[in-house]
Amino acid sequence: MTVDEALTIAESALNYQNLNKIQEIVFRQSWEGRSYKEIAASTEYEYDYIKDAGAKLWKLLSKALEEKVKKDNLKSVMKRYLRRNQVNVQRNLTIEVNLSGANLSGANLSGARLFANLNEADYGQAHLDETITAETELSDSENTIDWNGFCFHSDAQVKIAETLDRTSALFMPNSQLRLTTPAGRQNQTAQFLVFHQGKLGILQVDEPEDAAEGEAVDVLAIDSGICLVKHYDATRCSEQPDLVVQEFLEILSQAQA
Repeated sequence: MTVDEALTIAESALNYQNLNKIQEIVFRQSWEGRSYKEIAASTEYEYDYIKDAGAKLWKLLSKALEEKVKKDNLKSVMKRYLRRNQVNVQRNLTIEVNLSGANLSGANLSGARLFANLNEADYGQAHLDETITAETELSDSENTIDWNGFCFHSDAQVKIAETLDRTSALFMPNSQLRLTTPAGRQNQTAQFLVFHQGKLGILQVDEPEDAAEGEAVDVLAIDSGICLVKHYDATRCSEQPDLVVQEFLEILSQAQA
């Protein structure tokens, strides 16, 4: 999948809302693996402005794609969205979206067609499937870490999984939750959904770009019956996973059901 194809699919998910100039710059250069500092250095924008624009863009895309989008998982999320919604790329990039019954940002689409001239070569369906499979495997190998059949996006998450695995707690990594929000029913991802002593909690490993996110989701999760939502810095999770898990389980055991 090229960055132009990804942009076209993202804008379709956003109900055909075009990204603005700074959003497109962040999207394109993040797709190429550049950091916010590198993006700022190659443009006329300040680092803080680029980082803020990125945070807002990922939040916007997370809502539209119904999966948490971050800078380092953009390619993987787009590939999964492509597969979920059976998007077929054909010659001259006629993109046919088979979304009967699906809801994207309030728009109900059925057999909608998007057209974009990306000057690509002729795509046969067999060739496309082969390309998507190969690219997805490459992207997943670059951006995820396999642990006992589960995929994680950082060493910190793996360390927490390994530590939880040594306890008696039942846990489910990267669980998709369906919550009621002010904007309606939406999906949210719980990095570690933990069941311990009859109580359900969520342990989140926060990367630096996640620092400003999650408070509203935490309240919604607790309102929906989750006893505890606790965020831990990724650095601490990497360096002190045993203390993090011990603290989380102790707080969860004392939480009100």
